[in-house]
Amino acid sequence: MNRTEKDAAIQSMHERFAASGGAILVDMTGMQVNEVTELRRRIKGASGRCRVVKNRLAARAAMGTTSEALAKSFKGPLGIVTYQSDMLALAKVLEEFAKDHPKLEVRAAAVDGALATPAQVKALAALPGMPQLRAQLLGLLQTPATTLVRLLNTPGAQLARALEEHRKKIEASAS
Repeated sequence: MNRTEKDAAIQSMHERFAASGGAILVDMTGMQVNEVTELRRRIKGASGRCRVVKNRLAARAAMGTTSEALAKSFKGPLGIVTYQSDMLALAKVLEEFAKDHPKLEVRAAAVDGALATPAQVKALAALPGMPQLRAQLLGLLQTPATTLVRLLNTPGAQLARALEEHRKKIEASAS
C-alpha cells in the first residue's frame, strides 16, 4: 500500500468514524469465511458496517471523532464495526451471533466518545430496542393523563347515578 492509498484509507475511515456515534472492535480470529460473510450481512442489516484495516491506520483515522477513545485498543487482528443510528441493534446482532459462533469476541467499544468494555456492550445488548423504549415511554406519558381523566370523570358519573336514583325515588313516591 503506497502513501496515497494509505491516506485515502485513513480519510475514508475517518469519515465513517465521524458519521457514526462510535464503533465496536471485534476479534474474528479463527472464523470461517462463510461465518464472517454471514456476520457482515447481519451487521449490514442492522445499519452497520464491518471493516478490517491496519490498526495503525485505524488509530489515526479515529483521531478527532467519537471513536478516539479506542485509539489504544487497536491491537491484534480486529474488525471495526461502525453504526449509523442504533447501537443497541448492532450490539444485539453481535451478541446473538456470538452465541452460535464462540470465536467472535467483542474487544472494546466507543459509545458517544466513551470507552466501553465487552461486559458493557453485552449489557447494552440486553436492553430493549428503540421501538420498545419508545412504546414504554409513550405508555409512561399516557398513564398520568388517563388516570387524571378517569378521576375527573368519577365525580360526574357518581353525581349522575345519584340524580338517577333520586329521580327513581321521586317517581316511585309519586305513583
